Amino acid sequence: MGLLCAATVVPAPIDSRVIHNYHLFGVGYNYVDRDGVDGHGVVGNVSMELGNFVVGGGGNYIWFDDANAEAWSAGGFAGYVVRLMENHINIIPRVGVTYNEQSVDLGLFGGGVANFVSIEPGITLSYAINNHISLNGGYTYVQDVDDDVDFEAHTFSVGTRIAIEENLGLNLNALFEEEQGFSGATATLSWHF
Repeated sequence: MGLLCAATVVPAPIDSRVIHNYHLFGVGYNYVDRDGVDGHGVVGNVSMELGNFVVGGGGNYIWFDDANAEAWSAGGFAGYVVRLMENHINIIPRVGVTYNEQSVDLGLFGGGVANFVSIEPGITLSYAINNHISLNGGYTYVQDVDDDVDFEAHTFSVGTRIAIEENLGLNLNALFEEEQGFSGATATLSWHF
């Protein structure tokens, strides 16, 4: 008679100061592709965990190479972290509100400024391979709340977070919009506390 042995393989818990830790301050570079016009900018964000809740905010400033235009936005968000498989999988339903402003200088022909407030519900899914790297994807629905602006978008992101040091991470993300496809990328250094 043979002996049957079964073992359950449980992954080591993720307890990194960077991976799946949402106490952070980040700054970085933002590349934007708007209908074939390239833009470059700076981005910053901060977030805190309160139990399983995550709250934060951030902003960005972008200038466009060939359009003599600029844009900036600032906003905040709140989400709830569902941690599964010893913190290897994080699912974060979230909602945000952002103020957006865009301006164009047409020289002798004048220019203009457009601004609107958007509400942005979405979800993020992140998988931590180990304490040094995680992969993530997200979806956000962007809808203006102003009567005089008609704007909505479905945006998607894919990326990674890499732990460089104990408290320092590198976040790389590619951004896509439903109508346009690839719409930009970000590279952010984040300090986790």
